[in-house]
Amino acid sequence: MEISKEYAKKIFADLPAALQQIEKISGDTVYFDLLSKQSYKTQKQNNLFHSLLECFFASGCASFSDYDDLRLYYKRVAGLVNKRGNMIVESSWADATKKQAQTAIDICLRDMDCAGVIGSSQGQKYEVILKGIKQWYELEGLTWTRQ
Repeated sequence: MEISKEYAKKIFADLPAALQQIEKISGDTVYFDLLSKQSYKTQKQNNLFHSLLECFFASGCASFSDYDDLRLYYKRVAGLVNKRGNMIVESSWADATKKQAQTAIDICLRDMDCAGVIGSSQGQKYEVILKGIKQWYELEGLTWTRQ
């Protein structure tokens, strides 16, 4: 949705955090999406999965020759890749259940830790991702403890 920056300030007048974000936007127009809680969580889960994979692959610590092999591996871990006859059928990450997503993300995090991503050129990015995961858990009223 596209609205003027001034109108956005009126809409979010009682939300200081939103006003701070609006102020950071250059130009006179802001864009936002209205999402259900489930759609928002699905979008965040999708962003997290792909951010982790991009960070892992860019670090040079993953033992895969290309990004698609890495992505396909963790989709297999999640149960999103099936073989039908001679064809491999790949479901969208957005179709993953919470349990499937959690399993794949937990294993990816473990693999990234074991591979030494934190000490690589992508270490800072990885730390930012981990901080975001912790914040998400806190928003959900949960405690995140890394294994």
